[in-house]
Amino acid sequence: MSKFFFYVGCAQALFATATLAASGHAQVLEETYLTNNWRAISLEQAFADIQLQTNFYFTYNYELIRDIRISDKQKNVPLADLLKFIAARTDLKFLVKDEIIYVTSDGTTGEKNRKAKILIEVPSLTELRQVDTLHNVKVIYQVSSIAPDLDHLIQGVVRSEEGEPLIGATVRIKETGQGTITDLDGSFSLSVPEDSEVTLVISYIGFETLEFFTEGRSEVEIVMSATLTQLDEVVVIGYGTKEKAQVTGAVSNLNSEELNQYAGTSFEQQLAGKIAGLQINEFGAPGSDAQIVIRGVGTLTAGSNPLIVVDGFPLTEGSSLSSINPKDIASIDILKDAASAAIYGARAANGVILIKTKEGAKGTPKISIDAYTGFQQNDQRVKFVDAYDAAQFFTEARDWGYVSKNPETRKITDDRDTRLANGANRRELRLNYLDPYLQGTPGLTNTDWQDEVYRNAAIQNLQLSVSGGTDKTNYYVSGSYFKQEGVAIGSALDRYNLSIKMNTALTSRLEFGLSLNPSFSTRDYVDLNGSWNNDPLSTLNIMYPFFSPYDENGDYAISEQIATNIPEDGALGENVVALINNIKNQREDFRTFGHTFLKIDLLEGLSFKTTVGADYRSYFYDFYNPSFVGQYRTQAPKPASTNESSGTIVNYQLENLLTYNRIFGEQAIDVIAGYTFQKEEGSDRSISGSGIADDNLTNISGASSFNIDADRYVWSQISYFSRLQYALKDRYLLSAAIRRDGSSRFGDDTQWGVFPAFSAGWIMSREPFFPESALLSFTKLRASWGQSGNNQIGSFSSKALVTPSDYVYGTDLGPGFATTTSPNPNLSWETNTSLDIGLVLGFFNNRLSLSLDYYDSRTSDLLLNVPVPQQSGFSSYTTNIGEVKNTGFEVEMGGQGFKLGAVRWDFDLNFSTNSNEVLALAPGQEEIRAGTDGAWRTITGRPIAEMYGYQVTGVYRTQAEIDASPHLAGTLTGDYIVEDINRDGEINDADKIALGTYAPKFTYGWTNNLSLKNFGLSFSLVGIEGRKVFDWDIAFLQEVGEGFAVPSQYYFDNRYHPENNPDGFFAQPNLGNFSAARRNTRTSSIYFKDGDYLRLRNVQLSYTLPGTALQAWGLSQARIYLTANNLFTLTSFRGNNPDGTASDILQSGYMRGNNYPVARSFIAGLAVTF
Repeated sequence: MSKFFFYVGCAQALFATATLAASGHAQVLEETYLTNNWRAISLEQAFADIQLQTNFYFTYNYELIRDIRISDKQKNVPLADLLKFIAARTDLKFLVKDEIIYVTSDGTTGEKNRKAKILIEVPSLTELRQVDTLHNVKVIYQVSSIAPDLDHLIQGVVRSEEGEPLIGATVRIKETGQGTITDLDGSFSLSVPEDSEVTLVISYIGFETLEFFTEGRSEVEIVMSATLTQLDEVVVIGYGTKEKAQVTGAVSNLNSEELNQYAGTSFEQQLAGKIAGLQINEFGAPGSDAQIVIRGVGTLTAGSNPLIVVDGFPLTEGSSLSSINPKDIASIDILKDAASAAIYGARAANGVILIKTKEGAKGTPKISIDAYTGFQQNDQRVKFVDAYDAAQFFTEARDWGYVSKNPETRKITDDRDTRLANGANRRELRLNYLDPYLQGTPGLTNTDWQDEVYRNAAIQNLQLSVSGGTDKTNYYVSGSYFKQEGVAIGSALDRYNLSIKMNTALTSRLEFGLSLNPSFSTRDYVDLNGSWNNDPLSTLNIMYPFFSPYDENGDYAISEQIATNIPEDGALGENVVALINNIKNQREDFRTFGHTFLKIDLLEGLSFKTTVGADYRSYFYDFYNPSFVGQYRTQAPKPASTNESSGTIVNYQLENLLTYNRIFGEQAIDVIAGYTFQKEEGSDRSISGSGIADDNLTNISGASSFNIDADRYVWSQISYFSRLQYALKDRYLLSAAIRRDGSSRFGDDTQWGVFPAFSAGWIMSREPFFPESALLSFTKLRASWGQSGNNQIGSFSSKALVTPSDYVYGTDLGPGFATTTSPNPNLSWETNTSLDIGLVLGFFNNRLSLSLDYYDSRTSDLLLNVPVPQQSGFSSYTTNIGEVKNTGFEVEMGGQGFKLGAVRWDFDLNFSTNSNEVLALAPGQEEIRAGTDGAWRTITGRPIAEMYGYQVTGVYRTQAEIDASPHLAGTLTGDYIVEDINRDGEINDADKIALGTYAPKFTYGWTNNLSLKNFGLSFSLVGIEGRKVFDWDIAFLQEVGEGFAVPSQYYFDNRYHPENNPDGFFAQPNLGNFSAARRNTRTSSIYFKDGDYLRLRNVQLSYTLPGTALQAWGLSQARIYLTANNLFTLTSFRGNNPDGTASDILQSGYMRGNNYPVARSFIAGLAVTF
């Protein structure tokens, strides 16, 4: 928050007014220089800015300066000459006593200034230094006494509701108009007539104007409520910043206050539900990265990750974002359309996320400590049946599997010997050890394996930061430790972060900056590879509740279920608790990224900046699977196995940037031109071993056999870019950008591409003809068009790859190499062309803002594998062909400073739609199929990865029903009824219908902040609608045969059984006679479920200590907070996580049973500043 208030103070505290003072102080003024960035701001703001830059303070009568504004964008401006120039333009006088500058008039000035609005255009420094000659302005000597009748002093401090001092706030006496400005500590002093009771009027940009009755007190403390509107905010737009009202592209942003409401591993978690068009698919494992989608998926086989840029340094796609400490982030800006993102060229097709980290501000050092602790628990999990229901389910499945093969001769009552005599296989035999459960014997083993695997997990964070600065230098240093246990045992994250940021003015024209962000983390994994061998969450659905994880001695019950189930071929799963706690699966990561820059002011408004940045990453992975724990279908002891992997990645960038910005009367121009070179080199190596003789000696050197794999890669990119931004009269806005990229990833003939963009805006509310209204205070139309690229493919995709291969030479066999992929010298990037039309409205003096957007985004030259003639020696090759389209609407609404009685209410609401369509694939190619039974189909004219399957309408209860209707071959009673969609009398692939997509039809989010005095309450909701997912937890039963895996309670309660559950709608359990018809309906409407949800994402209750308590404890700020994350999720999806999905775009929505759950967390924290 301190940085936020500092910037607001700088914005509020602009420009100066003039004549001089005092022979003693005149020389000081002559030696005082300013750096100004003023654009038609009020003279009152100018006082504040001068006050921030110097040791001088102003006091004045507001009526004298009310209608005076000033513009100046120069460095090294002499304060003395500036004051003289202002005095010449306004007839104001400036009297200096000590370090206070009193603003007075000669008796006519006030009248003159009130009759007409004055805009002071500060001339060039050369003209300004001649102000005495040009304007004949005299120096006014120091006065020994100012207003001698004012001999009573009122002193005070102005703070925000969070306890931050407000720098540059204006404090005026209502009765006399006399005023002053608060200093760096938020302090002020005013002289008033003795024994008078006056009313102070306090104003500050972004805060509600406040009247404060002194009641004769000489010391006061004033607390102001923020009203900074979204249109007043400054956003990062790539290679620069812009007032949000002046932005012509689709840009959304979050500040540090909004980000701090969520305590989590990485910053992506803080974005969920906050931005229209931004979808976060979250995975719950500690240290895992969420999937970020901006305005829909626009590719089929290339990467879909947005470009992440941290303090100007672009991170490589796919690099873990959990190494970035969320509490070091000052703001996040999202560039959603091509016009705003095109400045990043070939990497911006999926959108761009700009992260700005915190930095210091002028003032005494601030030491801040933020610590929290809490616990997490599983937010949602599959409810499996208990042991008694499982026993009934397994018995029904084995009985019907036996009987269904010949209902005339086989009976459920047949004993084991009879069944074997009738040719029954092992899965048609009853599990004899279930008899006590079927008889309802109480007190039997009834293990809920999820209770054994999931836990209440601790989460902790401690951060210490120091920040401050002088006139020339500012700094920010922070260190943090974050520890998170996963809600699944065996998973955890320990992370250490350090952040160093410093900027300093070496001379009046030369600036130096440094940013460094090292981190080290250790992560314990729960393997999620989908294998029953060592993926514990996948193994949960084959862990029978009849077995316990521990024996009577408290030791692990190793391989008990395997040994017991072998005779009847039941699920041979190893004790999942023993697997997790005895398999070592750990990774250590070290990362440091940062940059250093030099910036020089060449001419007035023209600067040159050169930046060198680097991102270094290294990791070490250690895996050991001991011999004394079995695995699926293998009892212990088994051969032990191990793997050790390590690797490094070095990414570095050189960038040169020219910036020119000037104001010419009513015109403002901002031009940048730059060059970038970026290169990345990576290598990794992996050694796998097996046959380790002693589990106490886990070093890989003890293995009897080895397998070694190694990989190296390199890519580089050169870029030239430029952007022009033009504003006329602060209401006609134009922006044009172009970038030319060359990348080594693409073919030799197509390595270079050009990406242009154009956008325009019209702020209609600033037109003279626009009616003034208390309701509608701001109106802006904007439109943009642009192109950007997607270079997220392998480093050698355009090359012919070779692998070692033996060949026959005569009668001999010799070593050689074979080409395995076809080269394509014309391979290039996918190109996104985006059109965006937006309307921005402000109501009630911009306290309520509304942004509406329509976008049409088309990606052409898709990277696809196209079949080629067999004579070529290859089956396919990668080329640019095909096109997809995303269109949608976005709504963002924000409100600040609304009152609900004595409660202040701020809110943000967003809503967005997205429609996806495949416009073209390869010539002659109408569809791409993926997944089980080709259920995920990407078809021309349809959405990407649309799910197809049979429409199930019920369950066959008699053979007569089967005979009377079209059905799949081998259909049995108890199997599904499949609708004959095309009414041709057959059930085949032509009867499969589109059932939906993983991509939701619309998303929404709602964030609220309520405050009453020192108390604050915030909460946020996030939701999606129109999503379909494949419910693997149920479909899996049909994949392997019911009665093999443990069913969910929902499946058990709704299964069909002629006696036990005749109204059920799931197929009758059948293990031993698992028909082809049953398998063919595993991808049908019965298993594709709604993935919609509404999640209470965050609730935070906070209390900010009052100033009196702070002073007593030597603090400048203290806040206590209680936070609950993911408090509840309303969804019909019965799995672990409705966001979890396969990473393959062409199979989106494939929900495996091993999805790591999103954690619900409860946290208590304390943040203090000294």
